[in-house]
Amino acid sequence: MNRLDDRDLWAGIVLAAVGVAALLLGADLTQGTAADMGEGYVPRAMALAMIALGALISGLALRRGPGKPQDRFEGVRLRPIAFVSAAVLVFAATLSSLGVVVAIAATAFTANFAGQPLSWRALTALVLALTTGVIAIFVWGLGLPLRILPPLA
Repeated sequence: MNRLDDRDLWAGIVLAAVGVAALLLGADLTQGTAADMGEGYVPRAMALAMIALGALISGLALRRGPGKPQDRFEGVRLRPIAFVSAAVLVFAATLSSLGVVVAIAATAFTANFAGQPLSWRALTALVLALTTGVIAIFVWGLGLPLRILPPLA
């Protein structure tokens, strides 16, 4: 197997590149200190963690040597990228107007087409678990003013 076909190597490179892009895009945000965090403190920390993790993954892939044939990078699959991106857009478009329940259901339904689709029973269980968790954590636990159900009129 050629080194340029190693998916671990490429995963590390992409992860580090996203971290570098995040650092560059957030360069104008105020960093602050650990005691007085600015709006760029956590994004910068996450970007640095992504760079470090990407370097670690790539370094381990290079150190390991050529991988097995099943470790080959087979190219970019557009279907998962398209449906996961669409799911994020569906969530953003429906959350404030239709509420958490509809937003999560629509998001899960859309993302379900990204790969091997779940059965209707499994998809329903996933939507119920996600909805319950989001309402419990964000609405009841953190007190965020999120609409739970769509307006009646």
